[in-house]
Amino acid sequence: MKPFILLALCCSFFSSAATPLPFEFSDCDDPDVFKAVDTALKKYNGDQATGNQFALYMVMEAKRTAGPNTQFYVKYRIQETTCATEENKLWQDCDYKVPAEAKTGECTARVHLNNDEKTSNVSQDCRIFPAAPKVPLAEAPCLGCFHPISTDTSEVSEILKQAIEKFNRHSAEPALFKLVEIKEAKRQVVAGWNYIIKYEIEETNCSKDQFQDLTPECKPTSRGRVGKCDAKAYENLQAQIIDIASQCKFPVEDTVIPGIYAGCPKTIPKDSPELKELLKVSMEKYNSDSNDEFYYKGGEIEAATVQAVAGQKYHLIFAVQKTNCSKKEFEKLHEDCEAMPDSVPWPCEAQIHVIAGEDKISSQVNCSKERSSTVLLRRPPGFTPFRSFATQEEPNEISCSNINEEERQKPDKEMRKDGGQEPEGEDRPESPLPRCPGKPWKQIMDLPAPSSFTREFRNEDLLPSATEDINPATENSTPPQNKDLDLSDALL
Repeated sequence: MKPFILLALCCSFFSSAATPLPFEFSDCDDPDVFKAVDTALKKYNGDQATGNQFALYMVMEAKRTAGPNTQFYVKYRIQETTCATEENKLWQDCDYKVPAEAKTGECTARVHLNNDEKTSNVSQDCRIFPAAPKVPLAEAPCLGCFHPISTDTSEVSEILKQAIEKFNRHSAEPALFKLVEIKEAKRQVVAGWNYIIKYEIEETNCSKDQFQDLTPECKPTSRGRVGKCDAKAYENLQAQIIDIASQCKFPVEDTVIPGIYAGCPKTIPKDSPELKELLKVSMEKYNSDSNDEFYYKGGEIEAATVQAVAGQKYHLIFAVQKTNCSKKEFEKLHEDCEAMPDSVPWPCEAQIHVIAGEDKISSQVNCSKERSSTVLLRRPPGFTPFRSFATQEEPNEISCSNINEEERQKPDKEMRKDGGQEPEGEDRPESPLPRCPGKPWKQIMDLPAPSSFTREFRNEDLLPSATEDINPATENSTPPQNKDLDLSDALL
């Protein structure tokens, strides 16, 4: 009986000892995982008789068993260092080789650590990859490409002169524009020359209904619009500019935000071209509603604002004077009507609503013999840009300046009370899954190539960068076939 019991206990012991413990995923940055990888990597470097040592780059996957005698299953990547195998240095004290010259590797290892007896057993397989082949970079002239040229040449000046004249004739802008600055000029040699010019234009105080072309009196306004333009032109072998195509882009106007921000007025220059037409409309409205037997004529605009609504609402402040033209003799006010010598200017204000997308203008004009606050009290809510006039606001009304001040003082809801710092004494909840791959052991630093030597790079560097700006106009450098070049379709 006793031999049978002894046999049963032995079988049970060997059976339990032969059952392998299950592996569980572990964090790749765990110190115990690093200890196992360090043991495996030291063994790999120690088995190499020649060459350079390898250092850890990153742990890709890690598993371990529970118990005092822990077993690890790890996958990790290695990088060749500058330390020779014969130096017997620790791989942690070695620097990576330059990526273009360094070998790389991927290892899979099983590591058994016995902490009590301080012993280890490693079985692993490593695949080593040679350094990527290097391709020398040499620069050669591109005969059919665009090359930068000086912006002060007569060809560039003539092209821009014609381009701006064409823009002023055909654009929908009410004012004339003039050149501000030439940003860039390039030229391509074909059967003649192709030009690409980048420049800026700015709005002047000359309106199209008064000036046909730019004159020396046309000056940029203080708050005129600025457009960024591209011009493309072709010049033939006889130095004749055959074709010019240009395109200008202007900044998008301020968007009206629904809610309390809608209706806030914005001051505009008194010499804006559109104000002359609005003043003319206002005087027609005033003279038609007035019971006076003489026409009144508007003077200079003292102040003006514009409000973005369903269209645009203008608010003008100006003065009027009685003229020598009577309504019985003339059907309407015309340019020959002069102000009477004894006429006293009357202060007026006008509100003009230009409806968006329609050719409709509605206006209201109020004039008074004496400048007083009674006129200004009839302004609609929001028209309070002129601080020199006495105004009275409704108690429940919120002005645009107060809104902006409140927004600046109101704390951001998304901002942390502690300025974005993690609160002390509080731990962030850990992710339920182990984090793999781990962090790189150290960053791979590439050495910059000296400027006096030919730079070398790998095959991957021949691929275009994701952020590289490829200009389609420079992709095709084939000269045209003995015919005039039409560049109107080549604009972006």
